Amino acid sequence: MDYVSSMFSFDQNTDDLFETFSFPNFQPDELLQVLSEDTDLLINKTNNWGGSGGRRRKAPETASGTNKDENPGDNKKKKIIHRDLERQRRQEMTTLYGTLRSLLPPEYLKGKRSMSDHMNQAVKYIKDMQNRIGEFSEKRDELKRLSNSCSSTSFAPPKCLRGCPEDTVIVRPCMGASVEVVISTAMRQGLPLSSVLQALIAEGLSIFNCISTKVDQMLLHTIVSEASDGRVIDPSELQQKLEDLTLHSPRVDFDFDVANGS
Repeated sequence: MDYVSSMFSFDQNTDDLFETFSFPNFQPDELLQVLSEDTDLLINKTNNWGGSGGRRRKAPETASGTNKDENPGDNKKKKIIHRDLERQRRQEMTTLYGTLRSLLPPEYLKGKRSMSDHMNQAVKYIKDMQNRIGEFSEKRDELKRLSNSCSSTSFAPPKCLRGCPEDTVIVRPCMGASVEVVISTAMRQGLPLSSVLQALIAEGLSIFNCISTKVDQMLLHTIVSEASDGRVIDPSELQQKLEDLTLHSPRVDFDFDVANGS
């Protein structure tokens, strides 16, 4: 009843109110009951309309309400297509990941298990390869300069090599860690160049330049090589090994055109 009193302000007592407004067909008790029922109805309507603002709250729209016109079969078909595309995408990613993993050297995969680790190792491997390519490019340019600087001695062998019927081997340092091997052999029953190259490779040397030319009736092979691990080569020791090779290697007859183009 206090709530009713606050909504219907009584400036005077209830007798004065009844005198101001005449209710011919109601007794006071009946009138209070009617007012109480109207007040409850007003409270319910106020709550439904959102309180003092007087604006009714809008019920949230459900997914079914916004898509009333859509066919449930279409929704199901869209879900199936989306699931198939997602499965195909995952399969392609798995295939690409397996290919990438197979291209990485084992040392880059050691102790790495997750896909993110393998991706990081792939980036590191690419950077390392780029650095190595740059180093080899610089070494190639340096060897070209070495070849040009050694060309004068390469094509002008010492007099002791001219006209010598037997094989002659000379090993001398060139520039840096490189060594130059000069071998003179006969055109007939001469020392095969392949045997010399295989012997140098067996010693851990990398072949950077090889030139064969004819001097009188002799073939002159000039080979520039360098240790692949950067170590310093002892010319006298290498020369002794190549001289031993000339004593035990099989002999072949050379065609000058082929030898000159090798």
